[in-house]
Amino acid sequence: MKHEHDDAKLRTEGGGSGRSADGASSALPQSLADQSRAFTDAAQAIDCGAGGGASEGAPFGGEIGNVAEWAARHSRLIEDETLDVLEVVSCSTSEHKVFFRGLDRRAVKCTWPGVYGQIPVPNQGKLDRRNARPSEYLQRMSLQIEVFGSDLLLEGVNISDKPSMVLFQPAGQPSFVISQPWYDKRGVASNERIQSFLTEEGFKEVPGSYFGWFRAEDGVVIVDAKPDNFIQTEAGLVPIDLQMAVFSEQEVMDAGLHSMNEAGHLPRIICLNSLPALHPSSVSIRPDTVHGAVAKRTLE
Repeated sequence: MKHEHDDAKLRTEGGGSGRSADGASSALPQSLADQSRAFTDAAQAIDCGAGGGASEGAPFGGEIGNVAEWAARHSRLIEDETLDVLEVVSCSTSEHKVFFRGLDRRAVKCTWPGVYGQIPVPNQGKLDRRNARPSEYLQRMSLQIEVFGSDLLLEGVNISDKPSMVLFQPAGQPSFVISQPWYDKRGVASNERIQSFLTEEGFKEVPGSYFGWFRAEDGVVIVDAKPDNFIQTEAGLVPIDLQMAVFSEQEVMDAGLHSMNEAGHLPRIICLNSLPALHPSSVSIRPDTVHGAVAKRTLE
């Protein structure tokens, strides 16, 4: 598909993935650098809130209220009507409701109201995962852009009065709305292909974890790296929705990953906030194909 190949070419001309295995940041195309910065800027604002800090004892430390405030302040509220006209592709994933927007062939994904996915965490000597705070979800999206060159856009926030599809979540909770390219599926994203892909990217599989991988050179950790979260396209294997984080040296120790760190130390991780600022325009997806992120490698 031309759409897929153009994206793969863009990644190659931009210098490969955003973060190399030695912890340095290779050149991202300006558009992807801007998209990454949009996520980190929003994460910082939501983590702190307009009042300079989150409310003690409130859900997610008060960040949920900060999500709505950030969206209103930056005119990033997305009304129900904008999503209702899109074709629903999936309501069965644990983290997102997925739509197809035919105008620009993108998958539009809404987090379930009041729930913001999961991230890797250390837990009693093992690699585990937990529910993410809103700011952590945004940082996770930024990291996927940096590591894999994924074309992820922060579209805005939807606050719906409709009943939540998640048990025990009241109506009116904010959902993040993001989007990524839509890809035609070509073949099977098998565990063997995923293992080969991630190994080539410098990761090692973490035994006893939930599809976990660790890259010792820069502390990047992935969980949930199963076939559901990859798509095999004509341009290669594409990661579409990985639960990611960067571990500190202490977190590496606490997760029992220090034995996988052959270098014996972690270099300083590049600061995501050094990326140029972005004021992205809103963008909106089709079920005869499959959605995904930008493929890192060119066609062979």
